[in-house]
Amino acid sequence: MQDQNQAGPDALSAYFFQIADAAQTQAVGTSNALFPIIRQVLAAAAQVLDSVAGTCQSPAPECASGCSFCCHSRIHVIPLEAVVICAHVRKHFSPAAIQGLKNRICTNLTYTRGRSLAQRVAIKDQTPCIFLKHHVCSIYDQRPFICRTWNSLNRSDCETAFISGNQNAEIPCLSAPNYVYTLARDVVQAVCTRMHLETGRLELVSAMDHCLGLTDAADTFARGVTIFEDPGPAGRGRAEKKDGESCYP
Repeated sequence: MQDQNQAGPDALSAYFFQIADAAQTQAVGTSNALFPIIRQVLAAAAQVLDSVAGTCQSPAPECASGCSFCCHSRIHVIPLEAVVICAHVRKHFSPAAIQGLKNRICTNLTYTRGRSLAQRVAIKDQTPCIFLKHHVCSIYDQRPFICRTWNSLNRSDCETAFISGNQNAEIPCLSAPNYVYTLARDVVQAVCTRMHLETGRLELVSAMDHCLGLTDAADTFARGVTIFEDPGPAGRGRAEKKDGESCYP
């Protein structure tokens, strides 16, 4: 399916780097100043995709509010995404909603820690995304890059795969969002590396477990402290919780 942006990855990456570099000039003084880097790159990616949609006849995705079959998958985020989402939660969720989120994190980790992918798939109906409420994403505007890449062209295929538990099911989806948002995420990672900030791939639930366990994850992250990976006995970051430990003492 050739609905993918016609510009080569080098040209598109250069554009995203330009946006990130401009945003980086704001990343001085406060931890929240890091946020424009990811938000402005996301906005630029959305504009690219709008342009693609306006210049080619690609089919419309069948994804819609209330359809949440893919929201039971194990997804990964980058560290900056995690701290941005955490800051959003701290600012916009009520204390009761935050406690509910923490409870869902603990439940999810209890079910999934130490389980293989096949075992996780078998209990997927018990482990929806921690941000899914009544089949709707509670952080939709702040959702991770990976969630933006997925645009299914056939809802019934998603439902069939969910019911069958076939982790290798092939579901037709738009290629342009996958291409553009993956490239945008790689650029954000590269900018974070250049700024000596933590990078990598983190499982969403464990990442939020770490973030919500800190007083100010954004400030800690912005100071270059390793907060997601265990840096060893001499490190300053928080080591990952071990099986059996309480999520929030």
